[in-house]
Amino acid sequence: MRFRSRLRSSSALWAAPFSLAIPVLYYLTGASRPAPPVLDDAAVVISAPLYYSYALAYAVTSALAAWESGRLKEWGVRDRAPARSRFRVAAEVLWPVTLLGWLVVLVPVVMALVDHGVRPTETGLRPVWLALLLCAAHAVIGFAVGRLLPKVVAAPVMAIVVWVAVSFPVSFETAWPRHVSGAFLTDLMFGEAATYRALLPHLLLTGSIAAALALCWVRIPHAVLRTGLVVCLAAAGTTSAYAMTHSWGYDPPLLADQAPEVCSGSAPRVCVPRALGGGLRPADQAVRRVLKDFDEAGVRLAPRLVEDDVTQGRAAGFRPSTPDTWRPSLTAGVRAGQPRYVVAMEAVTPPCARPGRRHLMAAQLWAARVTGTDRELRADLDRRRQGDPEEAAVQDRAEAEFRAARRLPAASQPEWYRHELRLACGAGR
Repeated sequence: MRFRSRLRSSSALWAAPFSLAIPVLYYLTGASRPAPPVLDDAAVVISAPLYYSYALAYAVTSALAAWESGRLKEWGVRDRAPARSRFRVAAEVLWPVTLLGWLVVLVPVVMALVDHGVRPTETGLRPVWLALLLCAAHAVIGFAVGRLLPKVVAAPVMAIVVWVAVSFPVSFETAWPRHVSGAFLTDLMFGEAATYRALLPHLLLTGSIAAALALCWVRIPHAVLRTGLVVCLAAAGTTSAYAMTHSWGYDPPLLADQAPEVCSGSAPRVCVPRALGGGLRPADQAVRRVLKDFDEAGVRLAPRLVEDDVTQGRAAGFRPSTPDTWRPSLTAGVRAGQPRYVVAMEAVTPPCARPGRRHLMAAQLWAARVTGTDRELRADLDRRRQGDPEEAAVQDRAEAEFRAARRLPAASQPEWYRHELRLACGAGR
């Protein structure tokens, strides 16, 4: 059957206005718009409209596929043309249905990208590719169910079951079902993006079920062998998806530092998000001033890269700076008028992940004195000690060590600073 004839005869044509109106209205009314402030981050812009499109796209595709399968059964297509490939017959009726599911996914995504003037990126489009693949998988599943049940039963049943199976797991207390539902429903923060590892379980579960049902159409002489292959394929995909996700929390593995950046200089190279590029110049000046202050005090620091931690999303603060890479809150520091302070504190990098507070604080006090950021640090310390006797005691001991260091000759203070950082990690105890 020709393209136009197949399209006109498909149930996807009469279902399209209603199916496409829902995501469009969701976006126009603001329900699926990215939450402000919207920055130049394709992954965040794309994920917002997708959040509401997954369940609808899969439900529409599956229900219409079941309807089309029922129509073929009523017309006796297999009996009238037994020589035709079953897969070709299925493909001819499923492509309009799958195309409609793709449009339900793509239309609000395109609207969001155009609305915010953001170009799609490879990492940002990963959940879109997942949705497109799973639309095809749900079409196969719906087609198989439509062969078993009357179309007036199969279509609404598939619409409801698929909608519930995709939408509801995000509300479960148990985390792993949300990671295999077929919908990547994680609210991405600025700079984050989906990993392939986070998307694979969705594809494994639904894809294996669809592949197993498609295997039922293969002409295998022995029914027992075919049944065994079908069960093994579905079980392998399902158990693999569970094995990957059962230990995950509510958030799957995510990429960080994915927002476009603008950089300046070299040795070190200073980078801030492109969307916040207005802060690059003061951030770069602050970094170079702090390095100069440390150098004049006798401490040579040579980071290769200084990048804003705002692009780390929920990983911010959990990826400590290293001697080669500093991750200060550059943008926040510039906005607060304290870029030198945030850079100076990030420059104090002990050689361990969990330094002791007293020695680290003493080193920070010395660094603040060297870089002229005493006032900012002491204001922070005063806020932290309010109503916290333990914090106050730690600060008092750190202050005593710092004052003792200030009485040392200027030439001895750099070595004291380096020794204090080693003590913060337990060395010399």
